[in-house]
This record gives sequence, structure tokens and C-alpha cells, in this order.
Amino acid sequence: MCGFACGLTTTVLSAVLAVIIGVVGYAVLPGVIDNLIVANVVLIDDTIQLERFERVPFPLNFTVRVWNITNAEQVLNGAVPVMNEVGPFIYRLRVQRVIENVEEDELTYRLLYHFEFDDVASHPNRDDDMVTIVNVAYHAILQEAESTFPGLMSVINMGMNGIFGSLNSPIVTVRARDLLFDGIQICNNPGIVAAVACSQIRSLSQDAQNIAELEDGSLIFSLVGYRNATPGSEFVVYRGLGEPRDMGRVLSFNNLPHLLYWRDGEESRGSSVCNMINGTDSNIFGPFVDKKQSLYALNTDICRSVELRYQHDLEFEGIPVVRYSANEWFLSNDEGCFCINHTRGINRDNGCLLRGAMEMYTCVGANVVLTYPHFLYADATYTNGILGTRPVEHDHRIYVDVEPQSGTAVRAAKRAQFNVFMRPVSGIPATQALRTTLTPIMWIEEGMSLPEEYVNELKSKMITPLRLVEILIPTLLAVSAAVLILGVIILVRARTKSVSPVTSTPISTPAPDKY
Repeated sequence: MCGFACGLTTTVLSAVLAVIIGVVGYAVLPGVIDNLIVANVVLIDDTIQLERFERVPFPLNFTVRVWNITNAEQVLNGAVPVMNEVGPFIYRLRVQRVIENVEEDELTYRLLYHFEFDDVASHPNRDDDMVTIVNVAYHAILQEAESTFPGLMSVINMGMNGIFGSLNSPIVTVRARDLLFDGIQICNNPGIVAAVACSQIRSLSQDAQNIAELEDGSLIFSLVGYRNATPGSEFVVYRGLGEPRDMGRVLSFNNLPHLLYWRDGEESRGSSVCNMINGTDSNIFGPFVDKKQSLYALNTDICRSVELRYQHDLEFEGIPVVRYSANEWFLSNDEGCFCINHTRGINRDNGCLLRGAMEMYTCVGANVVLTYPHFLYADATYTNGILGTRPVEHDHRIYVDVEPQSGTAVRAAKRAQFNVFMRPVSGIPATQALRTTLTPIMWIEEGMSLPEEYVNELKSKMITPLRLVEILIPTLLAVSAAVLILGVIILVRARTKSVSPVTSTPISTPAPDKY
């Protein structure tokens, strides 16, 4: 039988064990785990994470849906555009960071994209399908000319055929791939009159990323072609060696610590909140995500940082993740510096666009307008200007699902719709019957979902050890507590047995003396 000494030993040892487990489990082990996470995510030389940072090991999905105008002839005579989505046209997007310099805790690189059409995923759609769309180059060029060269509008009108050729109309039918990548040619053999206008258009296109000049002097317009196989502007980011949470955070873009696209009022250019560079390049996030703080990503396609706020917890393939999204506050125009007062169509009294729409002129060099797909969160005036939109928050907003300890993005979608105002342009008779409508061109989704191979790797390296620790420490503490209670019980029983029972002996009263 286990006596007093045994009970005392059991109690002391279990108490000591509980203290050791508590200290190790809640004071020492978290630091060890954090160091393990840091070693597996920060951009250390000659590691697999740096290799994968340099070349994303799996393709993203770049999905395009084009807005097709079904009643083109009626629209040219003043009718409301009736539109439907054509697509999806799905491209496999390979992402590479061309590293140019490595200095202590900083990396300098340029993003390089390669697009490849995916016939299987896109079936039955093909990128040589014909679509009837608002003529983006036509409206963008004429509206900019109206603003910049109002005195030349009569000359431009006389040279319209030389400028736009067979696509001299507010609405055109083109091949989807030409619109997206291969380009639509303008100013090809313009003739004497159109040559004057084309020289002015050529000067305007110097800052336009969607227009390129060919060797023969003609111009070519595409919506996405500039991104394909051409290194972008320079990023300088933290590697995370000093502060792991800073891993991937952008220090400068295009050799500047701020952007130069948006208004600053009376302040020097680049100092406004709209020009601030916040977050990463949107393809990577730092570890130890705090749900109380927003995530930020610099999206160079729209020339601004995007704020994503915590929404809720969920699971992805058995991995606990947190969802962040950009909702109605994105494109709200509450920050006045995003209003550049250049694009004319349906505006507020102060010249800014209505809620849910952002001018892109200083970003792309053309009067293109950014919204969410299907005008999600946008002012009803824009939504009611056309027929065919069906905004759904789940399908059309920006979001990212992040494993919070490692900062790994397991699922994400960047979504954007590009539009142009179809409206009358002074001096151009072909536009005079048009209603003024914000007309969608296309919307894109750049999405990813972590492949099974990398899901399993994340589970084995991060999730499983964390779960084992989460289960093991409380279990060991519970066992120690149970043993401690057992020791106390043994002590009490041993103590009870060591005290003998007290027996009372009656006291006899002496008999009285007899006389």
C-alpha cells in the first residue's frame, strides 16, 4: 500500500511537473514555435521560401469576362445598352520576381507575368471569339482630344476613317484576344488629314500604358497586353530578417517611397494618403497576422494600395484561416485625393465620380473608370444606366484567406471591372445620339487556390505541430492535475490511518466507608 511518504512524493512531483509543463508550454514553447515559423517563411538566402518568392511554383488563374452589347444599333440611336457577360476566358498566369539586388534586409525586384490561354478551363469559349463591345480606344481618344485639343475636333472628325479604319464607330465587334492582348490597330495609313490628328494622339499616348507605337508609326491598343512578358516597375521590399512581420512590405516603388498618381491639394505631390504605399505586392503577406489590424496590398494595375479588413474565421481544406476583404469602403471616394476631376460623364457637382467608381486617367493615361464587377457597391445611377448587371458580394468583391501564423495566402481573388463613359463628344456627329452611360468593357479576376501538394506541406510543417502543441500541453497539465489530486487523496488517507481511535474507560466510584 502507498503510504504517507508515497502520497507526499506523488503530490510534490506532480506539482513540480505541472509547473514545468506550464512554464515550458506557455513561456518557452511559443517562442520555439515562433522561431520555427519565422525560419520557414522569411526570405533567407538559399532557402525554398526565397526560391518560391522569386518564382511562384504554380500558376494563378487570370479570368476575363467581356461585356457584350446585344442591342448595338439601338444604342447608337439613344437606347439603353442591354449587356451580357461573354466568357470566361481563362489564362494560366505565371508570376516571377526578377531579383536585381539583395542588401541585408532588403530585396529589389521587378514583377514579370506570363499569360497562357487555357483551352480546357475556358471551354467552350475561345479567345478568338468575337464580341460586340463599347469601342474603348475610340471613346478614350476622342474624349481626351475634346479636353486637350478642343480646336482640333473638326479636323479629327474629318480624319476619323484614317484614325480608326474599319473600327470607326462608338461600338465595334472585335476578337476577344485582340481586345485583351494582341491589340487593335489605329492610325494605320491615316492619310494627310488624319495624320495631323494621329500625331497629336501619338503625343497623348506617351503616358498611356494601353497604347503602344509600332515600327511603322501606327498605334496599337490593348487592355492587358502591356503586362505580358514585360518586367514592371521596381519594388524594394523587406526580407523579414529584422522584423518577421515586415516580410514582403514595400519600402519603395519605382524608386520612390510614395506614388505620384493622385491629388495632394496644396501639399507637395506624393504626400497624400492616396499616394501612400502600404503593404506588400499582394502576392505575399508577413507572418503572425493580427485580426485587429487591416492587411494592405499595393496593386500596381490600379496604381494604389488596397485595404483589406478582417471579416471572419473559416477553414480551407482543414486549415484554420481568416478572411480579409475590401468591401464598400473601397472606391468610396471618401478620400478626396482619388478624385482627379479629369473624366467627364456622370459626376458629382464637384466633378468627382459617384460612389463606387474611380478615375484611372493618371494611372493608365486614358479616361477609363474602375469599379467592382457588376457595379457592386456603386451608386445606383451607374447600375441603372445599363441592363444586365447582377452584383453578388461573394462573387465580385476582393478577398484573401490567410493562414494567420505563417501569413500564407491559401485562397484569394483580386477583382476589378474597367469601364468607359459612352457619351456625346463635341464635334463628333456619330456620338450625338448616345446616352451618357458608364459602360462596362470587361471584368477580371486574378485568383489562386493553394494546390493540394502545398496544402499538405503547410499542414505537415505548420498546422500539425501547432495542433499537437495545442492538444499536448493542456493534456499534460490535466494529467499532472489528476496525479496531484491523487497524491492529495493518498496523503489524506495516510494521515487518517496514522491517527489511532481514542477508547474511553469508565471511572469507578469508590464505595462509601461502612461504619
